[in-house]
Amino acid sequence: MKTSWIGHRAVWAAIALATMLPLIVRSNYLLHIMVMTEIYVILALSLNLVLGYAGLLSLAPPAFFGIGAYTSALLALRLNLPFWITLPAAGAAGLLFAAAIGVPSLRLSRHSFVIVTLSFTLLAQLVATKWTDLTRGAMGLPGIPTATLFGIPVTGKIAWYYFVLGITLVSLAFFTFLVRSRLGRAILTVREDEILAQAAGIHTWKVKLYTFAISGLLGGVAGSCYAHYITFIDPAVFDFYYMENLLIMVILGGAGTVWGVVAGAAIFNVVPELLRIHPELRTFLYGIVLLVAVSVAPGGLAGWVRDRRARKEAAAQQEGNHA
Repeated sequence: MKTSWIGHRAVWAAIALATMLPLIVRSNYLLHIMVMTEIYVILALSLNLVLGYAGLLSLAPPAFFGIGAYTSALLALRLNLPFWITLPAAGAAGLLFAAAIGVPSLRLSRHSFVIVTLSFTLLAQLVATKWTDLTRGAMGLPGIPTATLFGIPVTGKIAWYYFVLGITLVSLAFFTFLVRSRLGRAILTVREDEILAQAAGIHTWKVKLYTFAISGLLGGVAGSCYAHYITFIDPAVFDFYYMENLLIMVILGGAGTVWGVVAGAAIFNVVPELLRIHPELRTFLYGIVLLVAVSVAPGGLAGWVRDRRARKEAAAQQEGNHA
């Protein structure tokens, strides 16, 4: 099964364009949106792995995002640890919490799994709010130090753009390798027919657990980048607002694809910002955009491109038969 709906040339062209964007865009506000888009790409990949590839609806990505953010921030503030330690620690925290929640919840029905992941996200936000000795509660954690690269602080929007772009590309490479690996094929088999997968000797519960744990790792990495970039976090990082955005990005981008979700994250992070020109009608206009997108491309952007390509190939074949 193909994991990308864009050819290799288009992928390299997209990477080249992303590399050159800061040379074209000079507005700090637009650069900020681009940095947040990169963080959203990593977070969208975490949901896409569970929803698009494993076929499980998880409402826990905001929890892993927040856990990663708080882990990275606390290690930097309380222990004065550098980013090259806090980043993997945040990913490890997301992975461990995902595994801890996944061990019991993945033995339940799919509907019960959704409820457990939602409850975990709400619980994580409650803990962040009430455990004031550790998290300062609603006052949040200010003054989070910026990331460093080879001992050099990452300062300025352009530097942060390239810094997070590098982490995003590594995450994309890891994700692409994963879904094309033996584990990735097992994940797709379990999604398509769990009984057949069991008959083929696949331990379906372990496959789903590994998938959920890796999703937590990606969410933790995204949270760490966010904390050091914004330099302030509070319990709002667990807000369901992030879940709504992620669902839109993954479903309308094309769940179960790589570059479709990347495009979805880019488009549906930028569109709400463009609609700020009409603040009173912003929510209404965004709803219209989503309705049109669902109507035109019910299979997401990836499905729309794939279907269009298939129609062109069929038309070309028919012309060849008539010739």
